[in-house]
Amino acid sequence: MRQEHSAQAFGALARTQRFIALLAISAISVSVVSCGKSSEQTTPQVKAESAVVADSPLAKAVVQGDIGEIRTLIDGGADINARDTLGRTPLHIAAFYGHTRTSDYLISRGANVNIRDLVGMTPLHVAVISGGRQEVELLLDKKADISLKSESGQTVLHLAAATGQPKLTKFLIERGADAKIKDNEGKTPLFYAIQNKHPQTAAVLQQVTPKEQ
Repeated sequence: MRQEHSAQAFGALARTQRFIALLAISAISVSVVSCGKSSEQTTPQVKAESAVVADSPLAKAVVQGDIGEIRTLIDGGADINARDTLGRTPLHIAAFYGHTRTSDYLISRGANVNIRDLVGMTPLHVAVISGGRQEVELLLDKKADISLKSESGQTVLHLAAATGQPKLTKFLIERGADAKIKDNEGKTPLFYAIQNKHPQTAAVLQQVTPKEQ
């Protein structure tokens, strides 16, 4: 049985807990929890407001990165774009876990790379929240739209900036992300980098945007 393994930086339990929190939210609310190190060494914390989780056989197989089981389920008629109560699909799940081979396989079988959940988040949004550079790169190579906004008007660059990911922020800009774009509150990615005290990320953005007033 072919399975993908989570990155060593995350234990299985930690990833599961973060994933459940991500699936459970009815509105994305990302705050930053300081680890007592540099302001850039922070972890995005997703606040859960309900207890809804993906619980289909296909979703479980995707969590495990079990491509063999995924293939069997799809061949047996499982809907590759099936949504959970919050509108999340198997590709959203794979994107969060950074299961790049699983994501690649799902897309090859017809998964919609730009599908949105109930708060307008695409798999690319989810991959950025999780911090998975390889997953982000895969999705972009598979024609994920870097400019799509969530219901709150936030692009993937807003999320990378808000969670203090300077390398990913730079990469997204290189791939065409608009650093000057504003969300529904009129806030740019640079605003969030400064507000959340991410100087390295702010420095990346200040190279391509005017200084925030």
